[in-house]
Formats: sequence, C-alpha cells, structure tokens
Amino acid sequence: MVKHIKKVALLLCISFLSFHSVPAQAQEQEAGGFDSHKLLYGLHLGFTENRVDLYYTQGGEAYAWEDGNYSFNVPGFRIATIWDFRLGNHFRLRTMPGVMFFGRNLESIDAVVPISPSIDYKVESVLGELPVDVKFYPFRSGKIKPYLCSGLSYGFDFTSLRKDSDAESVQRLNAHDLRYTFGVGFDRDTRYLRLGMELKASFGLLSPSTGGNYDNAFYFHGGPSFSIGINIEA
Repeated sequence: MVKHIKKVALLLCISFLSFHSVPAQAQEQEAGGFDSHKLLYGLHLGFTENRVDLYYTQGGEAYAWEDGNYSFNVPGFRIATIWDFRLGNHFRLRTMPGVMFFGRNLESIDAVVPISPSIDYKVESVLGELPVDVKFYPFRSGKIKPYLCSGLSYGFDFTSLRKDSDAESVQRLNAHDLRYTFGVGFDRDTRYLRLGMELKASFGLLSPSTGGNYDNAFYFHGGPSFSIGINIEA
C-alpha cells in the first residue's frame, strides 16, 4: 500500500506543479479579482472519517449481520487537484480528481453468523475519486465568500481491483462506488491565491454487491464519510 501511496502522491505533485508552469498571463488579475476568472486550479488536502459496514458472504453474495451493529469508523487522508469553472456571478462548477487512503485493523468479534472471524482482520483502501459538484455563493463579506456545494462522486477502489489477496486479512470494498455529496465552506481571497476551508459529507448510492466473485468470508461496504480540508487555488 505504501508503494501505491508514494506513486500516486508523486504523480499528483507533478501534475499540480505543471499547472503553475502555465504563463502568468493566462490568469491576469481582472477588475473582479478571482471571481471573474473563468478557470481556477489548485490543490486540496483533507482528513476524512469513513464509516465501513461489515457483511458476511456465502455463494458470492453479501448478507447483513443478523445480530448487533457491525459498523466502524476509519480515519483517512485525501489529496486532490482542483479544477474550478465559472458559471456566473453566484455559481461555479468544480471537479476534484484525487485519491483517499485509509486503513484499520478489525478485532475478532463474536457473532451469530454461519462463519465467524477467529483472527484479526485488516481493512485498507486506496480509493480513486472523481467528484463533480456545483458551488453556490449566496453573498460576499469583504474578502470572504461562504458557499454551499453539492454533486456526485464516482470512486474506484484500487485495493479491491487487485487480483492478489492476503488470506490472513480482508481488504474488500466496492470496487466501484457512486456517491452523493454535500458540503459547506468559505473562500478567502489574498493577493495571489484563493484559500478555502470546507466541510463535506458523502453518502453511497449503490448497494453492497460482491458480484459473485469474492471467496472471502467477509465483505466491507463503505458507508457515509465526512471530511474537512483546505483548498488552495490560483
């Protein structure tokens, strides 16, 4: 997993630096400041709290637990690039392609299911994401502009797409995921950069499905996730 993280982080850094190699004339400061720019681009860094639901599998199908609540929270980290397009005085269309990393050990549990875990398991994920949302700015207060944002996010889990598997651990999430996102935040304009902070929640729209291909006794399905992050745009 560390190897994958290093590769992805390096690619994102190179990509972000290449954006700033564009001649400065392309982003000349106009009378309206950053609001008048047709395109803003930048970097997002954030921390996430992800709920994961545990299922057991039989015959390639996923089943919910009959006893108790087998959900747990997993902290994570997200890094993404930002492409922000102007739609009008109060709206911008934004896409933030990036990756999210999280992992946690799952302790042995005692449950009334056909197959019960007898050893410690580990769930980990390197999740690629392609969210698209619309930002709405209701008003401006000096250099600060609060906003609401909402949209959809498509995700694909690199770990679940791997063909190799560790028999001593469970590391399965939906290989593909579609989510609804909603957030609040604010942007603050400085002389050279637009800085922002954002709180966002996402909710899965797809039901858990193993596709009939998983032989693991247990299956993890991503639940709601919440994040806080900073945005740097120019």
